[in-house]
Amino acid sequence: MSHPVSDETQDHLQQWPARARKLFGELMEDAGSDLQREFIQRAVAAAHTPAEVHAFADALRGMSDEEAYASCTLHDDAPDDYTVSQLLRAEADPLFAFELKGGTIEPNEEEPAPEPVPEPVKSDAPRLDALGFVLAKKKSSDSFEAPLSGAPRPKSLDWNDLPSAKPPPPKKEGPASAGGTRFLEGLLAEATSALRISWKEQDIDSPGGLSLADALASAAGALSRGIPVPCAIGPNPGDHRRFVVLMQLNTSGQSRAWQLYDPFTAELVWANEGDLLMKRELPFANKVNRRLTRIVLPQSLRAAF
Repeated sequence: MSHPVSDETQDHLQQWPARARKLFGELMEDAGSDLQREFIQRAVAAAHTPAEVHAFADALRGMSDEEAYASCTLHDDAPDDYTVSQLLRAEADPLFAFELKGGTIEPNEEEPAPEPVPEPVKSDAPRLDALGFVLAKKKSSDSFEAPLSGAPRPKSLDWNDLPSAKPPPPKKEGPASAGGTRFLEGLLAEATSALRISWKEQDIDSPGGLSLADALASAAGALSRGIPVPCAIGPNPGDHRRFVVLMQLNTSGQSRAWQLYDPFTAELVWANEGDLLMKRELPFANKVNRRLTRIVLPQSLRAAF
């Protein structure tokens, strides 16, 4: 008997080796209830490894639904020292919530070797010159080292001018094609390969993309791990004019502020989350690009962000 899985879970399963995908099917069959199957799916969608998902499923199998729900869900009585990022991540990732509440898993199998990755298509496109922020060291909360010290600063570049690092996907009819070509996934994957991080590029507030609120919630988890999040800004959804980076998230009481960096103008600014969600203006000198239009989210190959 096969069980339906979400599109997001299916996307992550496609990155697993065939043996691990077969294991997932067995875990779904052996799960004691629909709630356990839902938790297993969410753990996969949160980018946990096959070994971690296997150990998590084993831990769930010995619980009743009431025990599993209590172990994998944060309630209103959660301790005050949980951060907003932890609460948001735990809401989407039951394995993270399980560990946050004191549960432990013991992956007891070796991770399968990654499947061969096709040789990237050679291109004359700017690569690390435009992505030097990934490797540059942050000197302080108010300054950022210029990309690729000693190299000339790259000229201002429109996001739409960046060629893809891999062949574009087949063109589809209808709203599903609104996501556009994924320009930076391949370049970022190459720059951060040693960190075991993959990337997923999506439009914001466009058909088939993420809402701005969902994009910021996902970015918060990455920033809590110290991983910058590349974005595009522009005047309207789907109109990507400039390349910027989300650098930090600062929480004070009920308010949150995001630090944004423009590697071409060297502007480092703070924006209140409420202002970002209003989509009316960003605190850069150029006021034409007033909203986030595209985001490239990191997907860890070892654990979710």
